Amino acid sequence: MRFVLIVFHLYFLIVSAAFSSGASRLQAIDYAVYIGGLNAVNINLDISLAKDNYDIKLSLNTEGLADKLFKWSMTAFSRGSFKQGIVEPRKAGRTSIWRGKRRSVKLTYTKNRVPSVFFDPEPKPKNLNPTPPPSKELVGARDLAGAILSYLTFASNRKSCVRSEPIYDGKRYYKLLFKNQVKETLSRNQYSPFSGPTLRCQFKLKKISGFRKRKQGDTWLKNESAQIWIARVFSTSVMVPVRIEMDTTLGGLFVYLVSSEQSQKGKPNKLNRKIIKNRPQG
Repeated sequence: MRFVLIVFHLYFLIVSAAFSSGASRLQAIDYAVYIGGLNAVNINLDISLAKDNYDIKLSLNTEGLADKLFKWSMTAFSRGSFKQGIVEPRKAGRTSIWRGKRRSVKLTYTKNRVPSVFFDPEPKPKNLNPTPPPSKELVGARDLAGAILSYLTFASNRKSCVRSEPIYDGKRYYKLLFKNQVKETLSRNQYSPFSGPTLRCQFKLKKISGFRKRKQGDTWLKNESAQIWIARVFSTSVMVPVRIEMDTTLGGLFVYLVSSEQSQKGKPNKLNRKIIKNRPQG
């Protein structure tokens, strides 16, 4: 279960729209994650964009039966510059609590964009990554949140969800690959209030270095890819994820946008769902 939850949080970051000079926007958004028909995780994001800077905060926590069985929570942040659609992180980090054990990692970026990494607690020798990535490969990589902001900005400007984003999280170096774009219109339902045109892409995680070897068949995913739908929640916002689906050994996994609020110059826009009475089945 832990592997599933950690992997899926990669794709849930939301950002607000491209903005005019001097403008500032704040967007808060909530998602519900279902695994095998059960609401397993809730996600909340707060994103602030100013003229030249961004600030993203993310929190996740298990829900219902998953919380009783596994009890996991995580908070993450990313701060940096945002100029002409180019995302350059300055500081990023995350803190997770898994069955009462707290772990955190912080990344501080230098001028060459290669981050220094601080762990608390320090990893034990047996838990170190088998193949740390060389520094020269990390020059173009961003932290997770910065990479997603970069991806969504690109998608909004180019009207395309096909993209590759390199990511370094302090331990692992990998890429998120998005391909096979299809235009699709979604309707509002009991799980999400969103309706409208979307771009649907297939995505997968390509491991490069820092990963331990897994035994054959030791994976939660039935295949190595998933489907993501991105769209404009508000007419003035960039495209954001509104739905994610994938097959796991525990059943179908569904991620739904359940509410969103955008504030610009004191003028709020809101999108909320009604109370969910049924659960999506895997």
